[in-house]
Amino acid sequence: MVSWGTLKTLLFTLGPIALPKLISYYRSTQRKSHSPDAPIRPIPQHITRALNIIFITAIVAIISTLPYFAPENIFAITQSRLQIPTDVLFTRLAALRPLTPRDEALKTKLVSLDARLLYFTYGPIPLADCLFCNSDDPNSYFYYASTSIMTPHLLHILVLGLITSSLFSGREGNIWRTQATIAGAALAAIEMYLVTSFDYKSNNRALRINDINAFHWRLRLYRGIGMAAVDALLGWGLFLSSTNRAFVTPPTPAERLEASTRLLESTNRKLHALGITRNVFMRDEGLRSTMEKYWATERKVMNEVFEEREVVDGVQNALSRLDVNQITEEAGKYAESVVGGIQAVPGAGMS
Repeated sequence: MVSWGTLKTLLFTLGPIALPKLISYYRSTQRKSHSPDAPIRPIPQHITRALNIIFITAIVAIISTLPYFAPENIFAITQSRLQIPTDVLFTRLAALRPLTPRDEALKTKLVSLDARLLYFTYGPIPLADCLFCNSDDPNSYFYYASTSIMTPHLLHILVLGLITSSLFSGREGNIWRTQATIAGAALAAIEMYLVTSFDYKSNNRALRINDINAFHWRLRLYRGIGMAAVDALLGWGLFLSSTNRAFVTPPTPAERLEASTRLLESTNRKLHALGITRNVFMRDEGLRSTMEKYWATERKVMNEVFEEREVVDGVQNALSRLDVNQITEEAGKYAESVVGGIQAVPGAGMS
């Protein structure tokens, strides 16, 4: 397995080169994906709901890395070296707390050095609970532990699939479905690779407790951080795409046609309702007389307003700054665009 020192060397060597390239790639993607026809908008309600779930899952992943939720490492809490006699180890443990049935099962298993090395690789649960496992076949512990390794990843992938489903987060979340699923599956594959490639005998020369590589407990820490990082990246992508800040996917021709059709249908319904309202006004004598009185009063008031000296001077001043011919030409073009498609009915003007 690649050591932490090697990883730090690679990060310090490649980080200054890779980081500027990642930033420039993000900026170029943001410029390409941002459309002037898609203005920045507030976060939609369904995306807010998805972001809340992502935040909760990320917090749960971080909390799961705390020592309180990790299985107990009896060597660490008793400050015992790897080669300590079994009876002395569990005597120290009994002095700290009462022994449990699982402790008794571990006491019968931790009698050999290989079993103790496997303890630090797979944790206490496989050694205490597995009935078919033995230290002569180390892979048997891996087969038993693979279920507990994969369960949190499967739950994580399930949550990612739910968050990015079109029914839950709409089109904005569905565009991240493939990336989220691949990221969740990649975390599971990486952890399985680390477990299978780890040499459990690398601890056999450790003389002090601080020299022991507690692989099982470190892997739990990396798992929680990795899941939280994937959730944070997904939430960041959902925020950018849902607010049209980046990763904007233009609507397809079918979607634009459907939106235009809905707009036309809505306008047609409003015009139909307006026509019905006008017919009601024109057919009812009381409403018609009220409307006629309103327009008569309106005309009288406006005539009085335009007869005032200040208004007359203001209108003349405004007209002096305008090109009346251009306005007349534009009005004619507008009228032609409105009624230009209307064809006269043959014989309509004949008596």
